[in-house]
Amino acid sequence: MNVLIATYLAPNSPSGVVTYTKALAGDLADAGVGVHTVDATNTPVLWRKFLGVLKRVMRPLGGAFFVLYDEFAYFTGIYLSARKLRGANIDLIHAQDPRSGVAAYLALGRQAPIVLTCHFNDDPVKELVDQFALKPGFTKQLTSWYAYLFSYISDYIFVSNYAYNQSKHLLPANVNKQILRNTVKLTGSVSKSRPAERAPDTFMISNVGYIDERKNQKLLLEIGRELRSRGIHNFMVWLIGDGPKRADYEQLAQQYDLKNHVRFLGRQAAPWQLVAQSDLYVHTALNDNCPYSIVEAFAVETPVLALPVGGIPEMLPKDAGLFSGTTAGDLASEVAHYMEPARREQLIDAQRANAAVSFNHRANLEKLLSFYRQTAGVPADAVTQLSPAL
Repeated sequence: MNVLIATYLAPNSPSGVVTYTKALAGDLADAGVGVHTVDATNTPVLWRKFLGVLKRVMRPLGGAFFVLYDEFAYFTGIYLSARKLRGANIDLIHAQDPRSGVAAYLALGRQAPIVLTCHFNDDPVKELVDQFALKPGFTKQLTSWYAYLFSYISDYIFVSNYAYNQSKHLLPANVNKQILRNTVKLTGSVSKSRPAERAPDTFMISNVGYIDERKNQKLLLEIGRELRSRGIHNFMVWLIGDGPKRADYEQLAQQYDLKNHVRFLGRQAAPWQLVAQSDLYVHTALNDNCPYSIVEAFAVETPVLALPVGGIPEMLPKDAGLFSGTTAGDLASEVAHYMEPARREQLIDAQRANAAVSFNHRANLEKLLSFYRQTAGVPADAVTQLSPAL
C-alpha cells in the first residue's frame, strides 16, 4: 500500500501538525506502508520564484489579500509538487489540510481517495475570519471555497469530537469519520530527576507552546504573580518554546518581579524531557483541539492542569485536570493545591488510566491502518502487521 502525505506546512514549522506528519510518516514506514510526502518545500523552483514575487505584492496588503495569496500559493504549490508522483501508484492521500488534499487528488488524476486529518481548532474559515477580521462578503466567498474543497473529501480523521462539531456545517452529508486522538512514541529514556541547581522543595511548573496570544502564556505569569503575593516563593515556571510574544512576556516577567521564578527556554527538540522533570504541566491556550504538549505530558506521567477549552475536556478524565476558576487568583489557588505531592499523585493516577485507553499509540495506529484499508478498498494483508516496537 502506498500513501501520499500532503501538507502545505514546511518541515521546520513550529506546529503540532508538523509533529503529527513526521510521526505519521515514521509509523507508516515501520508498518510496511510505502510513504511519499509533499509539502511547501517541494514546490518547483520557477513557480516558487513567481510565488515569492506575488507574496511581496499581496501579503503586505493584509486581510483578504493575505488570505487570497495563501490559498492560491499553497494549493498550486502542492498541485505542482504532487504531479511528479503520478507514476508512484499512490493508493491513498492522507492530507493534513483540505487544500493540500484536494490539490494532490486533482494532481494525481482523481484516482486516490483522500483521508483528511482535521487539525483546525474550530473550522478553517472561522480561524481565518478571526485572524484577519475578514468582511462578510469575502467570508461568504471563502466559505464557498472551503465547501468546494470539502466536497471532494468523504473520509475524515478527527482528533476530537469538538473539531467535528465545529466544522460539520462545511462538510458533505454522510461523511465517514473516526475520532483518533493524537498519540506519541517517545524516543530515548525519560528522566524524572530535577536539575541539580534546583532546591529539592522547588515546585517546578512547565508549559510548552508557540509563545503568542493564543497560547496565552501571559496567564501563567499572572498566576506566578498571584503565588508571590501570597508569600509562595518556592516555585519555578519553565516556558518552553519561542514566538512573537516572547520579548513582551520576558518584560512582563520582570514587571511582575518574577525574574527568579520564570525561565524562557526557547524551542526544544524534545520538550517532553523538560516536562518530565517538572512537577506540574499547565496548559494555558485559549483554544486547542488535541495538543501534543498535553499528550507528551501524559506520556512522561507529569500531571496536567488545563483550561477547559476546545477539545481539551475530552482529553482529561472527569474532575481530574481541568481548571474550574476564571480569574488568575482562582487559578493560582488551584495550582497551589497541587503543590502537595499526594494530590499530584492522585491526579496523575487518574490521567494515567485515561491515557492508557485514549492515547494508546499502537492501538490508534492499528485503527488508522484499518481506516486506510476501508477507504482505499485494499485487503487486510496489504499492510504489514505492526511490530512489537510500535
